[in-house]
Amino acid sequence: MTTDPNPLPPRQAAALAAIERHFGRHGAMPTVRELAQALGCSVRAAAELIEKLVQRGVLGKVPGVSRGLRLVTASTAPATLRLPLIGRIAAGAPVMTAEHVEDWLGVDAALFRPRPDWLFRVEGRSMQNLGVLPGDLVGVREDPDPPVGAVVAALVPDPHTGDPRLTLKRYRRRDGRVVLLSENDDQATYAPQVCAPDAVRLIGVYAGLIRPVTA
Repeated sequence: MTTDPNPLPPRQAAALAAIERHFGRHGAMPTVRELAQALGCSVRAAAELIEKLVQRGVLGKVPGVSRGLRLVTASTAPATLRLPLIGRIAAGAPVMTAEHVEDWLGVDAALFRPRPDWLFRVEGRSMQNLGVLPGDLVGVREDPDPPVGAVVAALVPDPHTGDPRLTLKRYRRRDGRVVLLSENDDQATYAPQVCAPDAVRLIGVYAGLIRPVTA
């Protein structure tokens, strides 16, 4: 795991990651409008970000071609992924908003399946039976409609502040409600969370983890 030695400004980095993600999933570049929707910004702002990425040399333009952009950055090499590490998330904002990104990390693609879109840092031991421990960096593949039974990243209200916080849990449904289950034998401490569908936001599916080396 490495930190990019020559990082793009946060908004440009978020735009490039969204373009790479769209290309990886669809085999085509996003339109300016699709990029704006992914970033939660205006079409004009997305167009300006594209121009800045072209100026930085990480995007190229193909004149006269629909969706006429091409990636010219080495970050698309399959052996290495450049992923955003997501921190605190504001209510209602897209996960990939630049303000949520703590850092950009270069990681080995072989550590994950499926290919993740971003990382977040685990707190607590609610998923320790899955091998997920405090401080681990979990890879998440964005999917707002994950299959029941999957291990998912979800946004739930903090019980003390009410602010949204990221959590990793096993996803179930019961009587029309969302049930988020821990993977820990201590079910008294890590009891299931049962939520109304509009009280929880499912973000994506678990794709693997990195355990940072501590001195």
